[in-house]
Order: sequence, then structure tokens, then C-alpha cells
Amino acid sequence: MGHHSKMMIFMVWSFGFFAMFAWLLPAVDYLLAHWRPIRLDSLPEQFPESFPKLSVVIAALNEANTVEQAMKTLLQLQYPDMEIIAVDDRSTDGTGEILDRLAQTDERLRVVHITELPPGWLGKNHALHIGGQQATGEYILFTDADVHFKTNALKRAVAYIFANRLDHLTLFPDIDLEGFWERLSVGFFGALFSMHTRPWRVADPRSGAYVGVGAFNLVRTEPYRRMGGHASLPMDVTDDMKLGKRMKMNGGSSACMPSGPLVRVRWVVGLRGLVEGLTKNMFAGFGFQAPYALAAVIAIFLMSTWPFIGLFYGPLATRLMCLTAILLMMATADSASPAMVELTPIYALCFPIAGVIMQYIILRSMFFTFRQGGIVWRGTLYPLRELRKGVV
Repeated sequence: MGHHSKMMIFMVWSFGFFAMFAWLLPAVDYLLAHWRPIRLDSLPEQFPESFPKLSVVIAALNEANTVEQAMKTLLQLQYPDMEIIAVDDRSTDGTGEILDRLAQTDERLRVVHITELPPGWLGKNHALHIGGQQATGEYILFTDADVHFKTNALKRAVAYIFANRLDHLTLFPDIDLEGFWERLSVGFFGALFSMHTRPWRVADPRSGAYVGVGAFNLVRTEPYRRMGGHASLPMDVTDDMKLGKRMKMNGGSSACMPSGPLVRVRWVVGLRGLVEGLTKNMFAGFGFQAPYALAAVIAIFLMSTWPFIGLFYGPLATRLMCLTAILLMMATADSASPAMVELTPIYALCFPIAGVIMQYIILRSMFFTFRQGGIVWRGTLYPLRELRKGVV
């Protein structure tokens, strides 16, 4: 057997081994955790005798198309002691006027207008920092300007965090999806997100797993301020995730669960919307380090595409590895992991396509970041050097 043939066999073995274990290890970890995601809406309503005061903080920059309907769902919430702080972050499209008009109809809503961004801050992080400083509630919910809530959503969430003595609760919202491409791409992204963040380990104080989403980060105010609030992550693009990290690093107790229909968001509109939306922050997920991003591109190829190639190429043992990887993909697609869109197993057969899309997004995000010398977020350029310093 020639050197070239030996090298090819070694590569086939290596690729098959990696593909199988990339799907197997998270599945085993999930099973060993003995944890099953419970949707918040499926729990019985067991409310405390009195609810603590809750502050809801929203940052909005040029959200005129979505903010009014989202705010109306907040204003219809059935929560006995609540204030809503909407931070208009330098909007130029009428967002501020919409918020001011809504504030005239409900005294619980207070609007803060920001006209300038101080140096050393991302716009959204600064807006959430300002809102968090002005919050007077025992708990603070940080949410986005396009999230819709059922009327009893916050009562259920606060009752859960209160009863379980949590410092931080993340709810994974229901994501409104239309069509095959949105479901496939968001579902595949959710699978990778779950495998990376391990939401089943978030509640374990011995684990380094953490999570957070912009749609619903509910924190207890005292530990949030003790750990520095959003001033502790002024330039981190993944501020929602890193809020969960900071809370847990500072001894806070965390948990995460799917919300069911209690919290809902139209996260992306079409495949193009997903690509453009993730281009901004995908490279940030790798700490703006090109080697990590390129390694992820290779890993995604081996996880999503190679099993379908290796199934028809190489020794029997490596083919069985690839078959095992495909079966694990199908099991993952069919799982009820809270951080992903639930898919039917048949979607796993299209994961090679989803993998190519995700690889393209990573490379596109890295390319645009280097070409621009940073990221452009809602019209503001944030230099790459400062972004790297700000990674938490």
C-alpha cells in the first residue's frame, strides 16, 4: 500500500471518528445530566401571595416597524407591580415618537432618549446599562423591541424564578418560522447552539455552562448590580450570552427553559435575513479570532457533510461511523432541546445544505469584519481592536 493510500485511509478514519463523536458526546452528556426541558407554559400556575416589583428594560434603535406591536403586548401584561423602561438609542426613524405616544397612554411606561454614544460602549449595551441603572424593581427583565408576550408570561416567569430562588432565568422563545429554508437553517443553528452551550448543564453550579438570549434575560437586581451590570460587558457583541456568563461567574444561580407560546419572536425573515442577521455577530462568537472561526468551518463540514460522503467511501468501520453520525443527527433534529427549533428527523438529511449555509455565514462575517476594520451595527462602526478588548 502506497504512502498516498495510507494517508487517504488515515483521513477517512479521522473524519469518520470526528463526525461520530461530535454528535455523540453532547448526546451522552445530555443523557448523563438526567435533565428534561420543561416548557414554562406547561407548568401549573402556582403564584406567590405577593409579586416582587419587576422592571422591564428594552433597548430600541430604529425599530419603528416592530416596536409598537411588541410594546402593546407588554402593556397588556397582567403583572401587579411593573415598570417598563424603553430606551430610545439614537433612533432616526420615529421609534422615539412611537414610544412617547405609548407612554402617554400608560403610566407604567417610561421612555429614556439617548442622543450620543459615549466612547468605549456598544450602543445596545449602553442603552441596557442606562435602563438597568434606572430600574427600581427587585427583578429586571432585559428583552428586545420585537418580542411579543402572552398576558400571563411575566407572572409565570417571576413565579418560577422566585420559587426556585434563581438569580437569572433565560427563556427560549417560540420562533415564528415560515417555509423550509427558515426552519432548516434556524433549526441547524439551534442544534449547534445547544451542543456548544449545553443548556442542560446551565443550572448546575459546578458546570461552566451558561446561556442567555436577548429576547428574555430575567435577573435578580441585587446580584446583577453586584457583578457590575452591563458596565461589566460594555463592548461585548454577544451581550445577551455574556450576561448569563457574568451572572454565573459571580456566584449567581441560573436556569433556562423554553417558554412555549408565552414569549414569541420573528427572529429572521427568510434565508437572506438569517445570513445578514448573523453576519454581524457570528465572528464575535469566536472572540474575533480567525483560527477559531476557520476551525469551526472545518468542524461543521466534518459534522454535517462528511457523514453523507463517508457513508459510501472507505472501510466498513468508517462507513458505520458515518451512519452512526447520521442517525445521531436525526435524533438531534427530533429532540426537544430548548435552544433549538424542533424538527422532524427527515430534516437531518438536509443538514449538509444547512452546514454549507452556516459555513458561508461564518466566513462572510469574518470577511466583512476584517474588510470594515470592525463591525457596523445600526449605522455605527465599532473598531475591531476595541471589540477584541471587550470580549468577556
